[in-house]
Amino acid sequence: MKKAAILLTAIALLSSPAALYAAQATSSATAEVMTPISISNTAALRFGKFSALTGGTVVISAAGTRSATGAVVLSSTNAGGAASFDVSGDNNATYAITLPDNATLTHGTDGSQTMSIGTFTSNPSGTGTLSAGGSQTLTVGATLTVGNAQTTGSYSGTFDVSVEYN
Repeated sequence: MKKAAILLTAIALLSSPAALYAAQATSSATAEVMTPISISNTAALRFGKFSALTGGTVVISAAGTRSATGAVVLSSTNAGGAASFDVSGDNNATYAITLPDNATLTHGTDGSQTMSIGTFTSNPSGTGTLSAGGSQTLTVGATLTVGNAQTTGSYSGTFDVSVEYN
C-alpha cells in the first residue's frame, strides 16, 4: 500500500512539472499626483502710443523692447511692454508653451476698425522649467500690423496663452 501511495505521488508530481518551477513574490506600488499647472496674467501686452501715417508695424519683444517698421512713429509717452504671466506647478517640472497664431484689436468706439497681432514670441521660448519653488515668469511679445491712415483712438482685444506639463 505504501508503494502504491508513493507511486501515485510520483505520478502526480511528474504530471504537473509547472508546480515544481513556479514561485510567487509580492511587490509594493506607489503613485504621486503632480501639483496642477496654472498660469495667470500679471501684465497686459501694451503696444503704446504711435502715429499711423501710411502704416507699418509695432513690435514688442518678449523682453519688452519696442520698435517700429514702415511709416509708424513711436511716441515716447506710453511706451508699451510685453505681457507677463506667472506659471506655477510642480517643483522643477518642464512645461510646453502654446502661443496664439494671431489676435485682433478692435477700435473702442467704432467697432469696425481693427488691427491684427501676429508673430507672438515668448521668454522662455517653447518650453519652460519651473523653479525649485514651483514657479516661473513667462513674458510674451508680438507684432501689431498698423494700416494706412489707421483710425485714431484706443484699440483693445485679448489672446490666450496656455501651458502644459511635458
